Amino acid sequence: MSSTDERITGFVALVIQPDPSTILKAYDLAQTLMPAAAEQVTAPGSLPHLTLTQCALRDAPRERVREFVARLDDALRGAAIPLGAVVTFGAGFLFWCAEAVGPGRRALQAAHEYAVTLADRLLDPVANEAVVEATARAFADEPELVANARRYGYALIRERYLPHITLGFDPRLGGGRPAGSSMTSLSHTMTMDRIVLARLGRYGRVEATFSV
Repeated sequence: MSSTDERITGFVALVIQPDPSTILKAYDLAQTLMPAAAEQVTAPGSLPHLTLTQCALRDAPRERVREFVARLDDALRGAAIPLGAVVTFGAGFLFWCAEAVGPGRRALQAAHEYAVTLADRLLDPVANEAVVEATARAFADEPELVANARRYGYALIRERYLPHITLGFDPRLGGGRPAGSSMTSLSHTMTMDRIVLARLGRYGRVEATFSV
Protein backbone atom coordinates (compact mmCIF):
# COMPACT_ATOMS: atom_id res chain seq x y z
CA MET A 1 0.00 0.00 0.00
CA SER A 2 1.19 3.50 -0.78
CA SER A 3 -0.27 6.69 0.52
CA THR A 4 0.05 10.42 0.50
CA ASP A 5 -1.26 12.64 3.27
CA GLU A 6 -4.73 12.53 1.69
CA ARG A 7 -4.91 9.44 -0.59
CA ILE A 8 -4.47 5.67 -0.23
CA THR A 9 -3.59 3.29 -3.07
CA GLY A 10 -3.00 -0.46 -2.94
CA PHE A 11 -4.48 -3.78 -1.87
CA VAL A 12 -5.95 -3.34 1.61
CA ALA A 13 -8.36 -5.04 3.98
CA LEU A 14 -10.64 -3.91 6.78
CA VAL A 15 -10.22 -6.53 9.50
CA ILE A 16 -11.30 -7.16 13.06
CA GLN A 17 -8.42 -7.53 15.51
CA PRO A 18 -9.80 -9.85 18.20
CA ASP A 19 -9.43 -9.59 21.95
CA PRO A 20 -6.19 -11.04 23.42
CA SER A 21 -7.85 -14.23 24.66
CA THR A 22 -9.08 -15.07 21.15
CA ILE A 23 -5.66 -14.38 19.66
CA LEU A 24 -4.04 -16.84 22.07
CA LYS A 25 -6.71 -19.49 21.42
CA ALA A 26 -6.19 -19.11 17.67
CA TYR A 27 -2.45 -19.68 18.11
CA ASP A 28 -3.10 -22.79 20.21
CA LEU A 29 -5.65 -24.17 17.76
CA ALA A 30 -3.38 -23.62 14.77
CA GLN A 31 -0.48 -25.31 16.53
CA THR A 32 -2.68 -28.30 17.40
CA LEU A 33 -4.46 -28.80 14.08
CA MET A 34 -2.10 -27.74 11.30
CA PRO A 35 0.08 -30.52 9.83
CA ALA A 36 3.75 -30.71 10.73
CA ALA A 37 5.88 -28.41 8.54
CA ALA A 38 2.75 -26.73 7.16
CA GLU A 39 3.28 -24.09 4.52
CA GLN A 40 1.78 -21.40 6.75
CA VAL A 41 0.66 -21.49 10.39
CA THR A 42 -0.90 -18.64 12.36
CA ALA A 43 1.54 -18.13 15.23
CA PRO A 44 2.99 -15.31 17.36
CA GLY A 45 4.20 -12.63 14.98
CA SER A 46 1.16 -13.18 12.75
CA LEU A 47 -2.09 -11.43 13.70
CA PRO A 48 -5.21 -13.64 13.82
CA HIS A 49 -8.01 -11.58 12.37
CA LEU A 50 -11.47 -11.69 10.85
CA THR A 51 -11.73 -9.96 7.45
CA LEU A 52 -14.73 -7.74 6.74
CA THR A 53 -13.64 -6.87 3.19
CA GLN A 54 -10.55 -6.58 1.03
CA CYS A 55 -9.92 -4.83 -2.27
CA ALA A 56 -7.43 -2.90 -4.38
CA LEU A 57 -7.95 0.85 -3.96
CA ARG A 58 -6.76 3.67 -6.16
CA ASP A 59 -6.46 7.18 -4.77
CA ALA A 60 -9.00 6.58 -2.01
CA PRO A 61 -9.51 9.69 0.12
CA ARG A 62 -7.96 9.00 3.51
CA GLU A 63 -10.88 10.68 5.22
CA ARG A 64 -13.33 8.26 3.60
CA VAL A 65 -11.31 5.25 4.76
CA ARG A 66 -11.12 6.78 8.23
CA GLU A 67 -14.92 7.10 8.30
CA PHE A 68 -15.30 3.41 7.43
CA VAL A 69 -12.97 2.39 10.25
CA ALA A 70 -14.80 4.64 12.74
CA ARG A 71 -18.28 3.43 11.75
CA LEU A 72 -17.25 -0.22 11.91
CA ASP A 73 -15.66 0.36 15.32
CA ASP A 74 -18.93 1.85 16.55
CA ALA A 75 -21.06 -0.91 15.01
CA LEU A 76 -19.09 -3.81 16.49
CA ARG A 77 -17.96 -2.38 19.82
CA GLY A 78 -19.09 -4.78 22.52
CA ALA A 79 -20.50 -7.33 20.08
CA ALA A 80 -20.02 -10.96 21.14
CA ILE A 81 -19.13 -13.07 18.10
CA PRO A 82 -19.29 -16.83 18.75
CA LEU A 83 -16.72 -18.99 16.95
CA GLY A 84 -17.21 -22.70 16.51
CA ALA A 85 -16.54 -25.05 13.60
CA VAL A 86 -13.02 -25.47 12.25
CA VAL A 87 -13.28 -26.29 8.53
CA THR A 88 -11.04 -26.84 5.54
CA PHE A 89 -11.52 -24.51 2.59
CA GLY A 90 -10.23 -24.34 -0.96
CA ALA A 91 -6.80 -25.70 -1.78
CA GLY A 92 -5.71 -26.12 1.83
CA PHE A 93 -6.91 -23.38 4.18
CA LEU A 94 -8.03 -24.09 7.72
CA PHE A 95 -10.69 -21.68 8.98
CA TRP A 96 -12.06 -21.17 12.49
CA CYS A 97 -15.53 -19.95 11.57
CA ALA A 98 -18.03 -17.62 13.17
CA GLU A 99 -21.32 -19.28 14.05
CA ALA A 100 -23.99 -18.86 11.38
CA VAL A 101 -26.79 -17.55 13.63
CA GLY A 102 -27.29 -15.25 16.58
CA PRO A 103 -27.09 -11.52 17.35
CA GLY A 104 -23.30 -11.40 17.05
CA ARG A 105 -23.42 -13.01 13.61
CA ARG A 106 -26.11 -10.57 12.48
CA ALA A 107 -24.03 -7.61 13.65
CA LEU A 108 -21.02 -9.05 11.84
CA GLN A 109 -23.00 -9.55 8.63
CA ALA A 110 -24.31 -5.99 8.71
CA ALA A 111 -20.79 -4.64 9.28
CA HIS A 112 -19.48 -6.72 6.39
CA GLU A 113 -22.19 -5.53 4.01
CA TYR A 114 -21.32 -1.94 4.87
CA ALA A 115 -17.57 -2.61 4.58
CA VAL A 116 -17.76 -3.96 1.00
CA THR A 117 -19.03 -0.57 -0.18
CA LEU A 118 -15.53 0.77 0.42
CA ALA A 119 -14.90 -0.32 -3.18
CA ASP A 120 -17.55 2.02 -4.61
CA ARG A 121 -15.84 4.24 -7.22
CA LEU A 122 -12.46 3.59 -5.60
CA LEU A 123 -11.54 0.16 -6.98
CA ASP A 124 -8.33 0.06 -9.01
CA PRO A 125 -9.46 -1.61 -12.27
CA VAL A 126 -5.95 -2.65 -13.32
CA ALA A 127 -4.97 -4.22 -9.99
CA ASN A 128 -8.42 -5.74 -9.60
CA GLU A 129 -8.17 -7.63 -12.89
CA ALA A 130 -5.67 -9.96 -11.19
CA VAL A 131 -8.24 -10.54 -8.42
CA VAL A 132 -10.90 -11.40 -11.00
CA GLU A 133 -8.60 -13.84 -12.78
CA ALA A 134 -7.55 -15.50 -9.52
CA THR A 135 -11.21 -15.84 -8.48
CA ALA A 136 -12.10 -17.47 -11.80
CA ARG A 137 -9.28 -19.99 -11.37
CA ALA A 138 -10.03 -20.75 -7.71
CA PHE A 139 -13.80 -21.16 -8.14
CA ALA A 140 -14.06 -22.74 -11.61
CA ASP A 141 -15.42 -19.55 -13.20
CA GLU A 142 -18.48 -19.48 -10.94
CA PRO A 143 -20.38 -16.48 -12.36
CA GLU A 144 -21.61 -15.02 -9.07
CA LEU A 145 -18.18 -15.04 -7.45
CA VAL A 146 -16.42 -13.67 -10.53
CA ALA A 147 -19.01 -10.86 -10.70
CA ASN A 148 -18.47 -10.11 -7.00
CA ALA A 149 -14.73 -9.88 -7.52
CA ARG A 150 -15.15 -7.61 -10.52
CA ARG A 151 -17.58 -5.28 -8.72
CA TYR A 152 -16.19 -5.28 -5.19
CA GLY A 153 -12.68 -6.73 -5.38
CA TYR A 154 -13.74 -9.57 -3.05
CA ALA A 155 -15.58 -12.72 -4.12
CA LEU A 156 -17.02 -14.14 -0.90
CA ILE A 157 -19.45 -11.38 0.00
CA ARG A 158 -23.02 -11.00 1.23
CA GLU A 159 -24.80 -14.38 1.05
CA ARG A 160 -21.44 -16.05 0.35
CA TYR A 161 -19.62 -14.35 3.22
CA LEU A 162 -17.79 -16.84 5.42
CA PRO A 163 -16.39 -14.94 8.42
CA HIS A 164 -13.44 -16.77 9.95
CA ILE A 165 -10.00 -16.62 11.49
CA THR A 166 -7.45 -18.32 9.22
CA LEU A 167 -5.42 -20.85 11.20
CA GLY A 168 -3.06 -21.72 8.35
CA PHE A 169 -2.58 -23.19 4.91
CA ASP A 170 -1.19 -26.47 3.68
CA PRO A 171 -2.01 -28.31 0.42
CA ARG A 172 -2.41 -31.56 2.36
CA LEU A 173 -5.62 -30.15 3.82
CA GLY A 174 -7.08 -29.65 0.36
CA GLY A 175 -6.21 -32.89 -1.37
CA GLY A 176 -9.33 -34.97 -1.80
CA ARG A 177 -11.14 -33.40 1.16
CA PRO A 178 -14.58 -31.89 0.38
CA ALA A 179 -14.61 -28.10 0.68
CA GLY A 180 -15.98 -27.05 4.04
CA SER A 181 -15.18 -30.36 5.73
CA SER A 182 -15.35 -29.93 9.48
CA MET A 183 -12.25 -31.07 11.35
CA THR A 184 -13.39 -30.15 14.84
CA SER A 185 -15.20 -27.46 16.77
CA LEU A 186 -14.05 -25.11 19.50
CA SER A 187 -16.78 -22.94 20.97
CA HIS A 188 -15.41 -19.57 21.99
CA THR A 189 -16.83 -16.04 22.07
CA MET A 190 -14.58 -13.35 20.63
CA THR A 191 -14.98 -9.64 21.03
CA MET A 192 -13.49 -6.91 18.90
CA ASP A 193 -10.38 -5.15 20.10
CA ARG A 194 -10.40 -2.74 17.17
CA ILE A 195 -10.91 -2.37 13.41
CA VAL A 196 -7.64 -2.33 11.51
CA LEU A 197 -6.67 -1.23 8.00
CA ALA A 198 -4.24 -3.92 6.91
CA ARG A 199 -2.13 -5.09 4.02
CA LEU A 200 -2.64 -8.81 3.47
CA GLY A 201 0.05 -11.06 2.06
CA ARG A 202 0.11 -14.63 0.88
CA TYR A 203 -2.73 -16.79 2.19
CA GLY A 204 -4.32 -13.75 3.83
CA ARG A 205 -1.57 -13.16 6.39
CA VAL A 206 -1.47 -9.62 7.79
CA GLU A 207 1.81 -8.12 6.63
CA ALA A 208 1.29 -4.64 8.05
CA THR A 209 -1.33 -2.41 9.66
CA PHE A 210 -1.78 1.28 9.04
CA SER A 211 -3.04 4.26 10.93
CA VAL A 212 -5.67 6.34 9.17
